[in-house]
Amino acid sequence: MGYILSLALVLRLIFINQSLWLDESIEALALIGRMGPLMTYALADYQPPLYHLIGWVNTELFGFSEIALRLPSLMSGLLTVFFVVKIGELVASKKVGIIAGLLAATNPLLIYYSVEGRTYAMTAFFVTASFYYFIQLIANKHVSKLYTFYYLLSTICFIYTSYLSWFALLAQGLYALYKKRFDLVALQFVSALTLLAWLPSFVSSLSIGQSTRGNSPEWGRVVGGLEWKSLPLTWVKFNIGRLGFENKPLYAGIVTALGLFHLYILKKLDYKKYSVFFLWIVPPILLGLLTAYFLPVYSYFRLLFVLPAYLLLLPLSSLKLSKYLIYLNLIFLVIFMFSPRYHKEDWRSLMQDLPANSVVAMPSRAQAAPLLYYGWTGDILEPSHEDLTGNKVYYVRYVEDLFDVSKLGQANFKDSGYTITNQKVYSGIQMDIYAKQ
Repeated sequence: MGYILSLALVLRLIFINQSLWLDESIEALALIGRMGPLMTYALADYQPPLYHLIGWVNTELFGFSEIALRLPSLMSGLLTVFFVVKIGELVASKKVGIIAGLLAATNPLLIYYSVEGRTYAMTAFFVTASFYYFIQLIANKHVSKLYTFYYLLSTICFIYTSYLSWFALLAQGLYALYKKRFDLVALQFVSALTLLAWLPSFVSSLSIGQSTRGNSPEWGRVVGGLEWKSLPLTWVKFNIGRLGFENKPLYAGIVTALGLFHLYILKKLDYKKYSVFFLWIVPPILLGLLTAYFLPVYSYFRLLFVLPAYLLLLPLSSLKLSKYLIYLNLIFLVIFMFSPRYHKEDWRSLMQDLPANSVVAMPSRAQAAPLLYYGWTGDILEPSHEDLTGNKVYYVRYVEDLFDVSKLGQANFKDSGYTITNQKVYSGIQMDIYAKQ
């Protein structure tokens, strides 16, 4: 166990000091207190409040640096690996636990979100821990009462970190009913009852989500709208992480070969024996897809909590073949490491290149949280509908396709006598430097 967790820690520390991207910066500003009351911010974030509360305690202790803000996710990622090992040992053998743990330790997507200051890694940890104690209780009615407490605690925690994780609680309830374990159904009912305290806030958050989708359908599509590729993309990202390939035939070939290899591994699986893992995976994904018809909530990273179950199924099917997936994980990680375009948005470098007291413009100043986190105190223009000032303007073309679809900002630069004198490209961001002629 020790060497698996050490490997998991090292692989995560490699990426932990990247620049904060937009969502992390918004979270950071909320924790600093610049987004109003924290619980009010949680409503617009479309997440239950536990991650924000843990983040507040964490920043009170460790501050607001990039690393400090990501500590809860880092610890959650390591604990997810720990419980994956424990579940593998519980349902099969020590060898299965080791291989499953190594798959989790090296999985590119789990690593990516273990170093992101958002709720996804924490949700994955609490769900995995909950299933560990749930499987213990299903197997033996007479285990320590402490296990019952841990199950109740981890279950309440996961339903307070993600709305989509509620479907995992539903899946556990279905399995408990199938096993006629009404004592566990009662525990699940108690867990669900705790949500009554958050119900008014959930209704408010739901209303905000519907309003946002109505006012900005394109933004809703980006953050979690339903598309034909949503389901296959979930599987692809689960296995290769945030990596992509500009060569589309190469990308398709890699994904196809990897998919066939996974199918070959899983064809040996005893599906009935390990049905609890399918309930862990299938209902959250299918119900998430169904929900996305009404609200923009479906994204593969919001379903990160089902990935540990999938990683457990692989060695439960074939220990020998699953070992090769560990090497593939490491290959994908190396490619990712040396491909900055797939890293988090590099606002830190952009700010270092931005002169003090300069004139800054963006398609939408509502997306300026990273600039504010990294110390920008000046005004930010929106050139699509505001007058331009100054001899030189630094135009950060961030999500322009969403907030200035008609490119009115670029037209305003031209009409106002500005021309581009330089362009700087960072990971996930482009900055055009305009000068007045």
